[in-house]
Amino acid sequence: MNVKKYRAADTRQAMKMVKAAHGPDAVVLDCYSIDGGVEMVVSWEDAELSQAAVTSELSAVDVLRARQEAAKQAPTKPQTETGPSQGSGAGPKVVWSQDDELLTMKKELASMKTLLMAQLKGHSWKDADHQVPEQCQLNQFMAAMDIDPELGRKLAEQIPSDEEDSIQREIFKMLLSRNLPVIAPPSSGAIALVGPQGSGKTTTIAKLAAQHVLTHGKDSVAILSTDNARVGAQEQLRAYGSILQVPVHCADSPDEAAKIYRVLRKKTLLLVDTAGVSFRDRQGLQQLEALLSVMPDVSVYLNIPADGQSHVQKEIIQAYQPLNIQAAVVSRIDEATRLGGVISNLIDSKLPAAWFSNGPNVPRNLSKADAGKLVKMAVRMSTFFERNTQATPATDADRQRVSALG
Repeated sequence: MNVKKYRAADTRQAMKMVKAAHGPDAVVLDCYSIDGGVEMVVSWEDAELSQAAVTSELSAVDVLRARQEAAKQAPTKPQTETGPSQGSGAGPKVVWSQDDELLTMKKELASMKTLLMAQLKGHSWKDADHQVPEQCQLNQFMAAMDIDPELGRKLAEQIPSDEEDSIQREIFKMLLSRNLPVIAPPSSGAIALVGPQGSGKTTTIAKLAAQHVLTHGKDSVAILSTDNARVGAQEQLRAYGSILQVPVHCADSPDEAAKIYRVLRKKTLLLVDTAGVSFRDRQGLQQLEALLSVMPDVSVYLNIPADGQSHVQKEIIQAYQPLNIQAAVVSRIDEATRLGGVISNLIDSKLPAAWFSNGPNVPRNLSKADAGKLVKMAVRMSTFFERNTQATPATDADRQRVSALG
C-alpha cells in the first residue's frame, strides 16, 4: 500500500488530482484544512504489470471507444443460403449493444429501476425524487450500504450536489470514516465483555487471551468466567485455557466472583466472561450490573453482532448503556451482508469501537478497530448487494472476499 498527501485550493480540486493520478481505486484516508486550502491523504495499491493493468489505465471512454471501433471493423459472417439476400449496397451491420445512445438509455433505465426499488423498500431519502441524478445515485449508494436515513441526510448536506458521482462517494466514505468513533484497545487491566447470547463474547475472550500470551507470555493473563447460564460455556473456556496454558476460574455468584476477582486482579490482563443477556431482559441486565459492581476498576466492553438487524443493534446499545460501557467489540463481521447499520448505530450513539472480530480463527480474526477498514468493508459489501435489486444475500464467496480485507 502507498500513501501520499495532496494539497489543493479546495476538496474538489484535491479529489480531481487524486483521481487523475491514481484512478477510482484510491482511498481517501483523511482531509483537513491548511493555510491556503486543504491537504488530502490518500492510499492506493500498486497494480501488477499485466495487460489487465495496462488496460485499466485507460479511461472508461477510451475502452468503450476501442470496443466500438473493433466492432465496426470486425468482418461480418457470410449469409447462409437460406437467409434473406442483401444487396451489394447494404450498409454495415449495426451492433446495437455498442450503440452510444442505447447504452446511455440502458444505464438510465437501470438507474431509474434501482431508485424505484429503493423507494418501494423504504430506503430512499426524503424528496429523493426531486433531486438531481447525482444526488439520487448517492442515495442509492447509501441505501445499498444500509446507512441510517437520518445520518445519510446529515452527511449528504456536507457534499456538493454538483460533484461527479465518484467524487461524492469518496467524500461520503471520508465523512463516514471521520465520524465513526474508535479507540485504542487496552493491553492490560481488567476487561469484562457483555452482550446478548450468541454475540461472540467467549470466542473474543479466547482471542484476546491468545494474543496476550503471544506478546507477553502465559503467566501475565487469567480468565474469570461468570457464565453459568449457557450449557458448556465454562467448559469451552477451560478448553481454551488448557491449550493456552492460562488459568480459568469460574464463579457462580457475585460474592464468589468478587473473591476470585481480588486474587486475579494482580495479573497484567484479567478477562471476565459474562452470561448473555437479552436487551429486553431488564431483570437480567440488573443482575449483570450487580455482578460488575463487585469488580472495582473493571472496564466493560459491549459485543455488538454486525450480522444483526440495525434496529436490534440500536436497542442493544441503549439497553446496555447503564452498565457504563467503555467501547464496543464489533463481532460476527464475517456473517454480515451489510455493515451500514452497525456503522450508523456507533456514530449515532457515539460509542467507540475497540476491536473488530471478523471470523472464528483464534487469535487471528481479532483486530484493533480501524474506521477506514470498516467503511471499506461496508462499501465492498454494498457492491455485492447492488448486483441484484432484489437484495439477495451475499454468497459465501462474497463473504470470504470481504473477510480478506480484515
